[in-house]
Amino acid sequence: MTGEGAGTMTPFDFDLDEAKSAEPLILTADEAKASVEHLFQEAIRHGSGTAYGQLLRQIAAFRQYKPTNALLAQLQLPGAVYVLPAHRWETRFGRVIKPGQRPLVMLQPFGPVMFVYDVSQTIPLPGAPRLPPEVLHPYEMPPMVNADAAVAWLTANAVADRVRVTRVPSAAQRAGCIYVSSTMQHQRAVTKSGQGTALVPVRYEVELNDAFTSTESLATLAHELGHLYCGHVGTHDKDLWPSRTRLDRASEEVEAESVAYLVCLRLDSTASVPPHLYQYIEADQPLPPFAFERVMTAAGRVLEMAQGWAPRRSKTPPRSPQRLFSDQGPVRPENAEPGAR
Repeated sequence: MTGEGAGTMTPFDFDLDEAKSAEPLILTADEAKASVEHLFQEAIRHGSGTAYGQLLRQIAAFRQYKPTNALLAQLQLPGAVYVLPAHRWETRFGRVIKPGQRPLVMLQPFGPVMFVYDVSQTIPLPGAPRLPPEVLHPYEMPPMVNADAAVAWLTANAVADRVRVTRVPSAAQRAGCIYVSSTMQHQRAVTKSGQGTALVPVRYEVELNDAFTSTESLATLAHELGHLYCGHVGTHDKDLWPSRTRLDRASEEVEAESVAYLVCLRLDSTASVPPHLYQYIEADQPLPPFAFERVMTAAGRVLEMAQGWAPRRSKTPPRSPQRLFSDQGPVRPENAEPGAR
């Protein structure tokens, strides 16, 4: 998904034991509204219209509470989908809170605040009833061959295209996002000759769920790079890929899903692609308008990057990339962080 904000937002940074021993927090209705409005404005200060639209979609999907509390949950734990107080998790579902988890703060009807936890912050006790897999692990995938090396190559090669890939804490129901960076930071990219490095500005940020396996990270990273190379977040060089920022969301998702789908199945023909990667392309309904040629070009670029060192592109044809496999098995780019945690 594109434009989901600039980083993980955790505005409630406090000690739970200290909070329990403190005097009860009593807010008037006006004070509570003002606090929520301030929190929201701080969260989107460096955001964009698309980030706001994505936040609205997450709030709409969070049907358990009214929109104000849904907003609070999303700001504290992006991707949260089902929250309960700790004692209700145990009595209703036989689940307890994982060690070290911070509670989410929500407004309590006819009272001050309440502390709740998302399902991703819990673990089952022996004999606990099973929760629906689409709630617990909507992006879960069986392992793909050499996914960790492919993620490492994609991460390293993307630097030359001014992309920084980071893993952030997030609920299990949030896969990743890409957006234009608001920082003035740089990172080092390998030069075309492969003999040295050069500082490259960070223009695009890709965030991946840090709880994902290397396979899930590969599928998600291919999807987000699909958004980039299809032009959905703009471009810094029209010779590399065009800027196509005026597409509607459905067209963008069809193109990004198609890129990820092709990449996963080309890298491993036995890959089982999760539903979030083909919710448009295999749905029994008419497809929105999209650019097939752009999908093919973007998928080709991502595949090239996933299989070995692919130097920064230029108007002159690049040399063949270093291969992903050697006689001794899969190889990784020097100093690149593997995809698996």
